[in-house]
Amino acid sequence: MRGFWWPLLVVFLAGCGQEKKELRLLNWSDYMPKEVLQEFEKREGVRVVEDTYDSPEAMLSKLQAGGDSEYDVLITPDYTVGALARAGTLQELDRSKIPNLANLDPQFADPAYDPGARYSVAYQWGTTGLAYREDLVKGPVESWAVIFDPQQQVGSFLLLDEMREMVGAALKYRGQSVNTTDPAKLAEAQALLLEAKRRSQGFAGGTSIRDRLIGGDIAVGPAYSGDILAAQEENPQLKYVIPKEGATLWADCLVVLKKSPNHELAYRFINFLLEPEIAARISNSIGYATPVAAAMDKIEQKDNPLIYPSPEIRQRLELLADLGEGAEAFNRVWAEVKSR
Repeated sequence: MRGFWWPLLVVFLAGCGQEKKELRLLNWSDYMPKEVLQEFEKREGVRVVEDTYDSPEAMLSKLQAGGDSEYDVLITPDYTVGALARAGTLQELDRSKIPNLANLDPQFADPAYDPGARYSVAYQWGTTGLAYREDLVKGPVESWAVIFDPQQQVGSFLLLDEMREMVGAALKYRGQSVNTTDPAKLAEAQALLLEAKRRSQGFAGGTSIRDRLIGGDIAVGPAYSGDILAAQEENPQLKYVIPKEGATLWADCLVVLKKSPNHELAYRFINFLLEPEIAARISNSIGYATPVAAAMDKIEQKDNPLIYPSPEIRQRLELLADLGEGAEAFNRVWAEVKSR
């Protein structure tokens, strides 16, 4: 009997030491071309399982419900990286396992949201401005006032279900930094958001706002630049603008979860996404800007200002910083806005 079980035990123990042949990815909705995932599967002989979310709050809920040990790679907003790292959720990156980091634009080598890029790798970047249906609005759309000033409302609208973006928009409208933690300024932003909420059709994720604009259910709404670029092909009446008060320039980031069952495969996946050909295929497909400088000669719309804003517009854009303990003040504002 012992002679029968021993070979099976050896096989079992050997299998336990092998890396699982499955990569689990948690990502924004509609944010990774299926053919890119299929290419990685073919190269590595693995299966990629992708789950999606529509808001950072939904993503955090997934992680808190056990996803921090189920997923290998997470694509997350820039301003969440610091908090996730401090909570012990992220693996500090072994840069030697990501040689294609050399392909990144230098501006992403030491970002304010993750000094030294210790935990994150930029995946895509873009802006958050105002999208609108040119045939449905009842006046010009050039300011956050179309949401925050009842006298300048130009049509029905949704609010973006994203705390930092919406609080930041209210702060920008008041001439403040999107990163201020001044209690008086945040109180003003809260009041603006509560008043806007009463006139709005509620909150929605970026893809939902895009779809509601296409369908004509709303006339205007805060939106991510890439969502609107893709939708303009379906409806040329859909327009996008950076409000005159300013807006955010953001990056979504690739991070490896500390409890990931497949660290080595996660590193290979990130390195794969930084290949110029792959990076270009992603950006050309989903309409956001690539941080991979080596891919720029393959980008089809590198001259499109909606994706790559002019220097003049860039001066009105601000990165969302990691606020550390100051983030709690934003959390309180957002909780109040969502609950009332």
